[in-house]
Amino acid sequence: MRSNSSKRTASQVSEARKARQKIPIIGYTLMGRLAQGDQTGYELSLMMGPPRNFMWEAKHSQIYTVLAALASAGYVTFSQVIQDSRPNKKVYTLTDQGKAALRDWVLHSPTPEPHRHEFAMKVASLWTLSPAEALEVVRAQIAMTYTEIGMIDDHYEEAQRRNQVSFPPPVTDRYFGLYATVKYARDIKMCAIEWYEWIAEQLVAELNGQEGKTAKPARPAKSSRS
Repeated sequence: MRSNSSKRTASQVSEARKARQKIPIIGYTLMGRLAQGDQTGYELSLMMGPPRNFMWEAKHSQIYTVLAALASAGYVTFSQVIQDSRPNKKVYTLTDQGKAALRDWVLHSPTPEPHRHEFAMKVASLWTLSPAEALEVVRAQIAMTYTEIGMIDDHYEEAQRRNQVSFPPPVTDRYFGLYATVKYARDIKMCAIEWYEWIAEQLVAELNGQEGKTAKPARPAKSSRS
């Protein structure tokens, strides 16, 4: 006879949902980092800003505030490390309760992501510029995006060295998600460049057409007398 002990009651499901609602997304992001290994707040802050983070950016002060809330909720704990030549530091560890909360959050259905693409809004208003001005804006965006891709490539190599892993790892490996998110970030940038370059091509065609219209027609050649 199969046991039903693994099934959760409606009350347990409701309590889990309430717990999820109390934790901000950055909290789950931090717990996901800690699930890979113990880290200090400083180490977490390095991983939560560019160029090392492509999922959820956060400021240094915000990270420590959320870590304190997670510790208060029992999702993380910390140990104090005494240092002679440097300030003492806290090393954070994900608790069993935190692992359960993280797992429950990952299993939970996703929510729609807000669409906030600043450059797309600029593109919607490119008509307010001359074609030459618009082309300059788009080309600057392309150059910046290639710079970002270079930063992603650097992080790709750094992540392998730091975690002593070769990408791509097996899908069941703890670092597969890191590899997948870095790959996603790069793929999205490359897709964006294709779009930018398409816009640039339209603008170049418009400029070439304008030049053709403004060019003075050539005078007919004089017929030579026999």
